[in-house]
Amino acid sequence: MSFMVISFLVLIAVTSATAALAWRLWCALREVRADLHGTRVDLVRQLREAEYFRMAAEHANDGIVIQEMDGRVVWPNPAYCRIMGLPRTEIVGRNPLTYAVPARDRPDEAAIRAFRYHPRDPSTQRLQLFRNVRSDGTEFWNQINISFRRDATGRENAILVCRDVTEQIEREERLHQATQELRIRATHDTMTGLANRTEMMRVASEALRQARTDGTRLGMLHIDLDKFKEINDTHGHAAGDSMLVHVARLLKDGVRADDLVARIGGDEFVVICPGLRTLDDLRGIAGGLVANARRPLAWNDRQLPVGASVGAALSGPETRDADMLLQQADFALYEAKRRGRGRVAVYDETLHERQMAEQRRALELREAIEFGELECHFQPKLDLVTGRVTGFETLMRWRHPTEGLMSPGSFLDLVGDLGLLAAADLGSMGMALDLKSRLDAAGHSGLGIAFNASTELLTHPDFVPRLVHGVEGRRIPRADITIEVLETTMLGALTADSPQGRVIGDLATAGFNVVLDDFGTGHAGLAHLAWMPVTGVKIDRTLVAGLLTDTTSAKITRAIIDLCHDLGLGVVAEGVESAEAAACLRAMGCPTIQGFWLSRPLAEADVFAWLDARDPLLQTGTG
Repeated sequence: MSFMVISFLVLIAVTSATAALAWRLWCALREVRADLHGTRVDLVRQLREAEYFRMAAEHANDGIVIQEMDGRVVWPNPAYCRIMGLPRTEIVGRNPLTYAVPARDRPDEAAIRAFRYHPRDPSTQRLQLFRNVRSDGTEFWNQINISFRRDATGRENAILVCRDVTEQIEREERLHQATQELRIRATHDTMTGLANRTEMMRVASEALRQARTDGTRLGMLHIDLDKFKEINDTHGHAAGDSMLVHVARLLKDGVRADDLVARIGGDEFVVICPGLRTLDDLRGIAGGLVANARRPLAWNDRQLPVGASVGAALSGPETRDADMLLQQADFALYEAKRRGRGRVAVYDETLHERQMAEQRRALELREAIEFGELECHFQPKLDLVTGRVTGFETLMRWRHPTEGLMSPGSFLDLVGDLGLLAAADLGSMGMALDLKSRLDAAGHSGLGIAFNASTELLTHPDFVPRLVHGVEGRRIPRADITIEVLETTMLGALTADSPQGRVIGDLATAGFNVVLDDFGTGHAGLAHLAWMPVTGVKIDRTLVAGLLTDTTSAKITRAIIDLCHDLGLGVVAEGVESAEAAACLRAMGCPTIQGFWLSRPLAEADVFAWLDARDPLLQTGTG
């Protein structure tokens, strides 16, 4: 091979090696440039994120503070400084135990110096609530979330997120207090502190079961005060209330340790006497109570006389339940009143005959229901803001052939005893829909109509189908129909799957309004309002009656109104009997009322005349 060829090949080899080296250098340079570019992009991204974090921390509503593990503050955000009422310079370097804890709760200096965070402590892994104090001395509830992070040097720090939840805590406390008061009202009479009718019947039922087990007898005393109305009329309601408290104390002092004294309404009391053997035992207790009740009440430098009449009943093999025993004691009380004041009468055969007469009345009532002879009156509701009538509530009446028109209070319990509540309610519903149809035809289409639904009606298989058929046949908007359910209907294991719960859900789904009636005196838990598809509540008349004289009634009423506003529920106050009560309710934010101050319940024939007599602009809810 010639020298030139060899030289040429060597040149090619050198050139190729140089090119390969150059290529590797160029690729490496590209990689360096890419790494530098990536580092620059990463640095820019990190700077942006740091700026975002700074903006979020400095403008957050929650306080954020970073501490060393011994509690000393490294950095607080502006919100934390505002919460504590201190400038940043007075926070950094200090442990919050030295300035955030009220003096009465503050640890001593040794404990503060010894303080250390322990990241594995379970208490640091959940929200904590502390009572803290600001620099001006005002205390507040501080909700704190603690987490732990290491900084760039590897040092561990505590990060606290703080929120002032004072308003929320105080609101919850007010609601809890109102709830507790409602629960007490469910079983006790607020004026006297005695058990109420519901609690009395519960205790009596348990005592009756126990008597059957141990072979004893249960006594029941129904007590009514003599001349109580005269005391009210002569000396005023304040004297009457004091008399009730006075008698309640006398009765409690005159019974045995195991006896229960209850106030069941007005000036009526009941004493449950378990563990008796003979009728003489019961007579002895009753006689002692009559004697005790003669002690006068000292009132305004005067001695107001008082007395009591007592009806007594003793259980026996024929006693079905506590209701039967109370009915017998009630008949005996009627007999004691008939004989004269300050007496004791015992249920016996003579009174039994009189009870037979009452059963004849039950037969008359049954026939009145079955033949559609009950009638309805209608009480208007008023919008306190606009002054307009918004609708009517349907109220049942019985026109007795010899005793005239009777209100539900005088016969509704008997209807329940007869098992005819559903039939009576269905009749009332039909009359309500008829009136609504006539109101619409007369140009009052803006008015709603409400009717009451008992537990028996809610569980009646024909209820919802008949209601839907009734409104469709009369072309009534479903939104104009309100079904009022007594709060006591909510007793027991009410759930969305219970019979009443399912029907209430069906009514709401169908477009009807469901309202809890007599709210504030029954047993329905407030939690039920969270899931029950009700559209509103009616505040019980006993709360309304005490608005102007009883601070507890006023507080509970206001709590109910505020709660309903928060839940988006309507509120109606029933039993409003004065302009002062209406003004008080309006000031509390109650939108709607009904009661004798506006109008007594009207016969159907009088409804249209009553509407026409009002100012034309206030006739209906639509004007």
